[in-house]
Amino acid sequence: MTEESVYVMGRSDAETERLRAQSMLFDPTTRRLFKEAGISTGMKVLDVGSGGGDVALLLADLVGPTGQVIGVDSHDSILEKARARVAQRKVHNVSFVQGDIRTIVLGDDFDAVVGRLVLTYVPEPARCVRHLADHVRPDGIVAFQDIDWSIGPVAFPPSPLLARVWDWAPPAFERAGLERQMGLKLFRAFVDAGLPAPRMHVEAPAGGGPHWAGYDYIAAGIHSMLPVIEKFELASAADIGIDTFAARLRAETLAQRGVLMLPPFVSAWSRVARSL
Repeated sequence: MTEESVYVMGRSDAETERLRAQSMLFDPTTRRLFKEAGISTGMKVLDVGSGGGDVALLLADLVGPTGQVIGVDSHDSILEKARARVAQRKVHNVSFVQGDIRTIVLGDDFDAVVGRLVLTYVPEPARCVRHLADHVRPDGIVAFQDIDWSIGPVAFPPSPLLARVWDWAPPAFERAGLERQMGLKLFRAFVDAGLPAPRMHVEAPAGGGPHWAGYDYIAAGIHSMLPVIEKFELASAADIGIDTFAARLRAETLAQRGVLMLPPFVSAWSRVARSL
């Protein structure tokens, strides 16, 4: 992330746990993106907006012990948590650097630069992608994933509870000055950055039943956004009933024998042209 960007989800311990839950739901699609793009054993990869290190740890497995992953985030406090996780797992091919991803300089010998849910929070995503692509060797990989908040979460049959709360969350996101459709706008960001048109695909976790992790994940996202929702006077904690939201959403879905789909992740990857 950048110092000037607005991370509406906050930097609490609860948010770090939400990001870990997010990884459980979305890591399969992130892994598919990286493998499709060509990230493999022995590569040196730059992971931007690393946060708690979830993507870096996924990359560590892909590049293996002969590869190297360097993660960058502007918030040193969350990087300390990432370093602790790496040490706990005895992973030796991952390190982290504190810095602004828009300006940091780490050499130009990376085989790939990647980011998950990063460009949403960057004021000028194309300029940021251009700067980051300069760290990648010719024919190296640029791969990003971002979300499309204009689609979902979707419930079938419709969920009155989810629809009510979702009247508040996206407007809070927009009023904070952030891009709701960064996922679909990855194409423009790549092209405007001077990269070849990216290959793209869209995936969204879906589920139902009593044990699906999505109920708690949606509730945790609303909880993290609550200060912004309240700041713009869209709703209060009492209006949302955040402490019981996950249980109520689960009960409503079960009563309808329903299913929920989370907002989709859009994946995009391209290669740095040899002439750049």
